[in-house]
Amino acid sequence: MRSPVQTRPFLLISEEDEQMRFEMREGELMLLKTPPSYSWWFGTKSPKRSPWLQSTLSELDKKTKAMLKLIEEEADSFSQRAEMYYKKRPELVSIVKDFYRTHRSLAERYDQLKSVAGTRLTSTLFEYPLLMENPSQKLTYSTDRFPVTLSDCFESEDSEVDDPEEECQNEEIIRERVSSEEKDGEVMKLREEVERLKEENRIQKVELMEKDEEKREAIRQLCLSLEMLKEENFCLRRSVQESKKRNVFEFSKWKDSLSRKIFGGFANGSA
Repeated sequence: MRSPVQTRPFLLISEEDEQMRFEMREGELMLLKTPPSYSWWFGTKSPKRSPWLQSTLSELDKKTKAMLKLIEEEADSFSQRAEMYYKKRPELVSIVKDFYRTHRSLAERYDQLKSVAGTRLTSTLFEYPLLMENPSQKLTYSTDRFPVTLSDCFESEDSEVDDPEEECQNEEIIRERVSSEEKDGEVMKLREEVERLKEENRIQKVELMEKDEEKREAIRQLCLSLEMLKEENFCLRRSVQESKKRNVFEFSKWKDSLSRKIFGGFANGSA
């Protein structure tokens, strides 16, 4: 037995549904024909911008307009829009790839410059507080304390893409200031070292003078003792000489007395 053939239920489209679809198509066509106004579009001309930044923004505007043109190109029917989409799709993909590479390169370069400048400036602010004396100077803070996203850059009509040339100049200025502060710090250290050596030399001179005075006093004491010894030696020699003279005189006197006694006794015996 053959299975019964399943038939799809026939849908009846009312006049109201047909009218609603017609109005929706008309609304889509009106939206396509009406030129859109972009409140997020920035102006590309500013006297404050550098040639590099002006060229980059002009190229960005050109690519963005090309993509919008491909996306919003008008067509009378859905089939024509589909055909146009498939024809323009490779061109749109190529522009999007180029736009992505450019935007990624700029974002990476901006983040790298901002990270380097923020890190060096943060260390500079801690090590060299003199840089904060002029509040009018343009400072770049660390991204850890003040996080910045891409959406923050497009919240105001006055926001601009940072110029790498200006970032390099600011980085060079900060490097020069840090180098100058380091040199000043080295000079101060050398001056302190010189003063310390001078003080040590002065103390050593005082100690040497005190030691010299002690040596002079010891020499004076030795000289005085030497003079006393010389005087005592002179007195002893003098006493010895006088004692010798006295002994010789007494010996002569005793000899004369003995001779007289001997000769006197001999004369008496002869008589």
